[in-house]
Amino acid sequence: MNEVAVYQSPSLIPSQHEMAVFQTMAQTAVASKMYKGIGDEAGVMMIMLAARELQIPAMSALNGGLNIIQGKVEVSARLMNAMMRRAGIRISIKESTDSNCTLVGKRSDNGDEAVVSYSVSDAQKAGLIKTGGGWTKNPKDMCFARAISRLARQIAPDIIGGCYIEGEIKASDATVIIPADIESENVQNVEQEKEEMEKLMEIFEKDDKYLITEYLEVVSTHFKWTKAQTVKEFLKDTKNLIDKFNVWKNKRAL
Repeated sequence: MNEVAVYQSPSLIPSQHEMAVFQTMAQTAVASKMYKGIGDEAGVMMIMLAARELQIPAMSALNGGLNIIQGKVEVSARLMNAMMRRAGIRISIKESTDSNCTLVGKRSDNGDEAVVSYSVSDAQKAGLIKTGGGWTKNPKDMCFARAISRLARQIAPDIIGGCYIEGEIKASDATVIIPADIESENVQNVEQEKEEMEKLMEIFEKDDKYLITEYLEVVSTHFKWTKAQTVKEFLKDTKNLIDKFNVWKNKRAL
């Protein structure tokens, strides 16, 4: 069986040979230091295994196509688009502007058809638009991404499985993990601390959300602050926070 056939019809459980290949690939990826945002060898392995079930080539998944956030699979709009077209779904773009995207999709196997739209107005109602975020920088691309996700859920759930489109998983769901020493015995304080952590996460773009908790740990250890104190300090001057975070991130990448 060649490599293409593996992705066309994978068995439910990887063979020992496949697992050995994935493990070697994961070790190489981690050693290359090009996939720090993903995590350790186990994190790389989980992405490749998720990609296998979705019949996505491992490197396409690792190179920005797929992320696993708190057990939820997030796929880039480009990859979701490709997955649907590869499965024989015809997709026509009826409108694609900075304010709205309308797509028409039709399955080749049973003829199911759907027309879907997603607009900036929809994003505003959902509370997705934030100053300096993707919706203000690239509204046309963001509308397309949400429209392709909506189309996939309507006529191609068997193709995308339980995947979310990139950016669809809320920051609070994906990244707000309250460390043990940030929690207070007072319930009211716990809720306040969680809200402050969510505000902190909202400042950063997706790729940096994976690093901010590590930076939080570094700063709190350096100053001997609790996590809650550190978050409060961060929120006092967000511009200074971003500048210092970027300096730390650049040094970390060396």
